[in-house]
Amino acid sequence: MSIFQTMLIEKPRIPIKQVVLFGLFPSFLKVWIYRLRGYKIGRRVSIGFLSVISARQVEVGHDTKLGFLTIIRGTQVKLGSYINIGSMVFLDTPYLQIGDGSRINEQVFVGGLQFPDSKLTLGRNCQIMQMSFINPARSITVGDDTGIGGHCLIFGHTSWLSQFEGYPVDFQPIEIGRSVSLAWRVFVLPGTKIGDGSVVGANSVVSGTVPPRCLSLGFPARVVAKEPEFPRKLGDEDKVQILKNIVKAMIEYFSQSGISCEEFEGDLNFRIRRTRGLSFTRKSWRMRIIYRNTLKSDLPEPRDKIDILLSLGKIPEEERAILKQDGVMWIEICRKEQSRYANSLGDEVSLFLKRYGVRTIRV
Repeated sequence: MSIFQTMLIEKPRIPIKQVVLFGLFPSFLKVWIYRLRGYKIGRRVSIGFLSVISARQVEVGHDTKLGFLTIIRGTQVKLGSYINIGSMVFLDTPYLQIGDGSRINEQVFVGGLQFPDSKLTLGRNCQIMQMSFINPARSITVGDDTGIGGHCLIFGHTSWLSQFEGYPVDFQPIEIGRSVSLAWRVFVLPGTKIGDGSVVGANSVVSGTVPPRCLSLGFPARVVAKEPEFPRKLGDEDKVQILKNIVKAMIEYFSQSGISCEEFEGDLNFRIRRTRGLSFTRKSWRMRIIYRNTLKSDLPEPRDKIDILLSLGKIPEEERAILKQDGVMWIEICRKEQSRYANSLGDEVSLFLKRYGVRTIRV
C-alpha cells in the first residue's frame, strides 16, 4: 500500500475546474450560466475574466462587480448590491455575507483553517484594503461602515504547538463593531471584541475587549484616548465650516482635473470641455449645497435645472421623493446616504467625500 494515499477530505486551494469551465467566459455568459444553475444574480452584475463563484446557494444583488481572477467559494454566499471586489481576491469560507455598498480591494485573502460554522459577515458600506488576510476559523462579524486597512491580519484561531504540551490552542469568534477604523498592519487575535466607533492605530496587536468610541494603539493595544476628548464633539457651526472647507478643496481639485467651476445665484456650475483624439466632450452640471436640514423651500424648481443636491443635514422622505421625481441626485452627509439615481459629477463628489470619512450608501 502506498504511503501517498488520497485524503478523505479534499482541500483544494484553488477550484481549477471551475476556473477552466467558467472563468474564460465573458461576464454576461457566466451570469446566464449561473442563473441556470439556480444562483440568484441581480441586474448589471459584472464577473471579471477568470473570476468564478462556487457555492451551493448564491445570491448577488444589483450592480455588483468582481475583478480579474477573483474566486469566491463556500456553501452559502450572499452579496448585496453595489459591491465592488477587486482583482485576485480569494474568499473561501462556508458562509459569506457582504452588505450593500461594501468594497474589497485587490489581493485580499479570506480562508485558512475552517470549521463547519466558519463565517464572515461584512456589513454595509465597509472596506477592506489590499493584502489583508482574514481567517474565520470561527465567525467573524464586521459592522456597517467599518474600514480595515491594508496588510491587516484577523485570525480566529491560535494553534501550532501541541496543547498536550501546555501550549495555548484557541478557536474563538471575533466581533468588530460599526464605524470602526483599523489602520494598516493591525493584528486582531481570537476572541477580540471591538466596540462601535473605535479606532485602532497602525501596527497594533488587539486582544480582548476594546471599548466603544476610543483610540487604541500599541503592542498590545491599549486605550490612549476616549470620550469626550476622542472623538471630538462638534457643534452645528463646526460642521458647516468643515463642509465649506471640503467644498473649497473639492473645487480646487476638480479645477486641476479639467472641470471648471463658477458660482451662479448661490449654486455651483461645473463644466468640462475635453478633447481626446477626434472626440470632443462638453458637459455641464449644477449643484446646490444646503448647510442645514433640507426644507421644502430649499428644493430646486424644475426651471433651476439642478443636477446634484448636497445636504449637510437630513433630507426628509417627502423631499427625497420630489428630488427623485425631478431626476436630481442627492447626497446626505449626516446619514451617509445618497440616491440610487446618479450622474458622473455626483459620483465624483461622493468619491471626494470619502477622503473625509463620508462614505455614502445608495438607498
